[in-house]
Amino acid sequence: MVFEFRLPDIGEGVAEGEVVKWFVKEGEAIAEDAPLVSVLTDKANVEIPSPRAGTIRKLHAKEGEKVKVGGLLVTIDTKEGEASTPSKEPAPPASPPAAPAAAPSAPPSSRPAGARVLASPHVRRLASEKGIDLGLVTGTGPQGRITEADLIAAAKNPPSAEPTSPPGSVAETVAAPAGEGTATTAAAPPVPTHEGTSAPPGAEAPPTTEVPSSRPVDPELERVPIRGLRRVIAEHMSEATHRAAHFTYVEEVDATELVRTRDRMAAHLEPKGVKLSYLPLILKAIVVGLREHPRMNATMDDEANELVLHHRFHIGIATATPDGLLVPVVRDVDRKSVAELAREIQLLSERARAGKLSRAELTGSSFTVTSLGALGGVLATPILNYPEVAILGVHRIVRRPIYREDGTIAPAHLMNLSVSLDHRVLDGIEGAQFLAVVKRHLEDPHLLFAYLA
Repeated sequence: MVFEFRLPDIGEGVAEGEVVKWFVKEGEAIAEDAPLVSVLTDKANVEIPSPRAGTIRKLHAKEGEKVKVGGLLVTIDTKEGEASTPSKEPAPPASPPAAPAAAPSAPPSSRPAGARVLASPHVRRLASEKGIDLGLVTGTGPQGRITEADLIAAAKNPPSAEPTSPPGSVAETVAAPAGEGTATTAAAPPVPTHEGTSAPPGAEAPPTTEVPSSRPVDPELERVPIRGLRRVIAEHMSEATHRAAHFTYVEEVDATELVRTRDRMAAHLEPKGVKLSYLPLILKAIVVGLREHPRMNATMDDEANELVLHHRFHIGIATATPDGLLVPVVRDVDRKSVAELAREIQLLSERARAGKLSRAELTGSSFTVTSLGALGGVLATPILNYPEVAILGVHRIVRRPIYREDGTIAPAHLMNLSVSLDHRVLDGIEGAQFLAVVKRHLEDPHLLFAYLA
């Protein structure tokens, strides 16, 4: 039996994914649930397991190629029952039917034709793992939403709109594009081609060929394809710089008390396995600044020409990984202690570097912080994490002499903070006032624990 596996709907709003890595080759055997392919969507690498055991007949997408949801990924020769064994003798001619058989009715469904399938990402992932077409499942949840119980029932009694084709007939299409809500038929459907048109039934999509470059080969040069996470970052940065009008404001902070407070807290937390950096304390100061200047805790809806203010404090933390920059999100910063923030930042950073972050952990931020720690330099102008309208850059702490208010010279720990704004909706004075609040609470960290919400 030929099993055509298509890119499932692996998250709300995801329209396509880029094939990052195949874990199999054509002609190789694969077990059910074994790693099949890694797909990149919205900066999150999703490892998709094989829904069937069998032999890889054909890979329909190359590494670096984008595939739309529902697009054909791989064809697998399975070994399920007699259908997988070709007949050695010609089949006897079929007797003409006495009368045309009535078409079987479609499975009952409360979903109107063409309506969008309602299901959570968890249910969609389970459906993908079990090879169930959500378009054929009747949802019993609110507004017809498909629940996990509906999925379990569908797995026990697989829904079908047409009888299974007999052995020796045209290969049955086993998996339909997720969310289309169309039934599989005995005849093979048109095969999508790379030009977006359809080939006749039974025809295979033409292989993807790379157009040879007309540039002369220079042995002293190396050309590196921009793909995967690096391509997503490039597209995101281009959108941010083309849409937003960047403005950056810089402030110097006397971090002497911040260093002393962090060192005292670290002495209590690190024996418990919690690595405390300055970032949790900085996040706490940022929340105070965002409370006093709520327009900074916002995203821009360019389609509606509206500034969307957020009432919760979900802050993205720019994190360097071997593949590029990721921004995992720390949610509800105002509701967590410094120790809780330190532990969460540590875990998110480890998952980011290991490429294990989920899409949910990479979305939903309303403000972002970027820091290179000890390599933070003197000054940087961060690019907005669009559609957010503000981002804070944290630079390294250095020990230098400064003049005190009484005219004396004393050593101090100093650092710079830089805030970039979308100048279309935020004036420079708002950024300066916000940064003044952050500066005040970092120079006197005790205020962070005396703040009344």
